[in-house]
Amino acid sequence: MSLGELLLIFIVALIVFGPSKLPMLATHLGMLVRKINQLKEHTSSFWQQQLNEIQLYENQRKAEKADQQYQQTDSENQNSDHKENIRPS
Repeated sequence: MSLGELLLIFIVALIVFGPSKLPMLATHLGMLVRKINQLKEHTSSFWQQQLNEIQLYENQRKAEKADQQYQQTDSENQNSDHKENIRPS
């Protein structure tokens, strides 16, 4: 917001609520903004945690799949080497 917009809002609030209630209004608006920011941070933190858990699960699944493929390839290579050693010359 520009300075002109803030000044206009202040003047309207001063006319509507009067000078005696303006400090109370400012206090309550400040508390409202603080609560909204806390809620925003809490929500953001919650969804980031959910995303991290999903990524961890996916990475573990990929690692297990890669490990199985490696073990299968390693087993096939060992069987191939063993057969070559058994063949008569």
